[in-house]
Amino acid sequence: MTPIRWIAVTGFVALASAVFAEPDSQATAPRPLCWQSLGPIAQDEPPAIAESRLAASGASTVWLARQWSTPPLVRWVSGKWSAADPVRAGAAVWVEAVGALPSGEVVIAAAANLENTARVLHIARLVKGEWQWLGESLISSPQPDTHAQRASIAFAGAQPVVAWSESREIFRPALYVARWNGTSWTRLSSPSVSSDDSFLTPAIAVDGNEQIWLAWSDENEVRVARWSGSAWLDVGRDSLKTISAAQGRTMAREVSLATGANGQVWVLRLAGNPGNGATFAMARWDGSKWSEVAPPRATEGKAPRVWSASMILRNDAPIVAWSQAGVTDNHHLFVSEWAGGDQWNALLSGLHLVEGVSDVNDVKLASGDGRTLFVSWDEAGKDKLSTRVVRAYTCAAGETPASPPTSTVERDTWPTTVSEAARQIAAALDNESRNRVRTTKKEQLIQYHHGWGTGIRNSLGLWRGNDELLESCGNGTKVHPDSCSMVIIEAVWALLQAQK
Repeated sequence: MTPIRWIAVTGFVALASAVFAEPDSQATAPRPLCWQSLGPIAQDEPPAIAESRLAASGASTVWLARQWSTPPLVRWVSGKWSAADPVRAGAAVWVEAVGALPSGEVVIAAAANLENTARVLHIARLVKGEWQWLGESLISSPQPDTHAQRASIAFAGAQPVVAWSESREIFRPALYVARWNGTSWTRLSSPSVSSDDSFLTPAIAVDGNEQIWLAWSDENEVRVARWSGSAWLDVGRDSLKTISAAQGRTMAREVSLATGANGQVWVLRLAGNPGNGATFAMARWDGSKWSEVAPPRATEGKAPRVWSASMILRNDAPIVAWSQAGVTDNHHLFVSEWAGGDQWNALLSGLHLVEGVSDVNDVKLASGDGRTLFVSWDEAGKDKLSTRVVRAYTCAAGETPASPPTSTVERDTWPTTVSEAARQIAAALDNESRNRVRTTKKEQLIQYHHGWGTGIRNSLGLWRGNDELLESCGNGTKVHPDSCSMVIIEAVWALLQAQK
């Protein structure tokens, strides 16, 4: 986390991290892409979790949906960003997913709350610059506290196929799929689900024969099913379960699914074993069985600390983008393309766009064409923006990739005393946060233990070895990070009182 994140008193959502073990495979000699930053995207206060979705319609147009940001949907075309917010009469909507075809077809899934607390999905396609809403809203039943969410979009020909998960009263999760036939939605039956996770986050894909594939994280394993025309058929569940067990339990809900013209299907997830670390894990279906695919590793740094990963196919070969700790301990972007067997070609290595301490997270990929791809990620900076997008492309003759900004080791920026921490935080507070803290009574500062306190504990290394600061909080005796963060909050409060 950068200081921009943890100084905000008005709200904070903590991100969980995991230490990941190093894969066995080695990257081949780099074949880097050149890249062009499309610029940080203007938005309201950056959220702690962006939850973005990326889609490209050709080599020069890319769409980005940001669930917790304003504007929620933006488009980059003709060299600039513009808002493309959908408007639906009688409903306040936010964009959950966006899908696009090289032909220019663009479809979104937008969520809206009903008066009875149910949440439905509205699907729209862009027609001559206007959003055209397709049929009725998608939900299994608009009963109170039924939430349709986590949509995924694919295309059968030019017609969209949408998958989503639902929960009722938080529990009883289920998966649903609907296919647009040109005039209405055809609902497909629901696959069986074992998980009690209300956010199943399905991934949908359609192969060259217009067969629909669905992947999701079901308890500790990843499952893949194919629509037969009348039912969902588990695809190699026993072999995939064996692979999942060997790779470790799922560490995040996100799953990437891709189908190739050669009949192969690829699935990617974050996986690992508690205490032993984890990595992103991959498997490939060749038409008869699943086989484990050794994922790429970074060409620099130590054992990976993977935070996010995404996958697409290009020329039937997977391209994987992920964030991992580099030589400076900061999480940066890496992109590799499968070269066969256990071999990967590095396309981008250690990329980031914020100078100093920076962390790349929430990585998404989209294919522009055979020579171009787009990558988006969340990386907060001093510009108070967080969403970053680059267009990566095959270098022209004589062109070399640009160098990223200077990266600073985060550990070197940690304050080692309470007074130093208080001065650093107070100096970076915005006026609203400064006034809020100053006017809070000392006995009420405990309200900041969660939120602001979580950000302090994460950003100042209280959980990651900043023993000097822990000892300073205890006047020479090392204290618990929870206690230390409250000592720092009280020190900030006292400093602001003195500045009246």
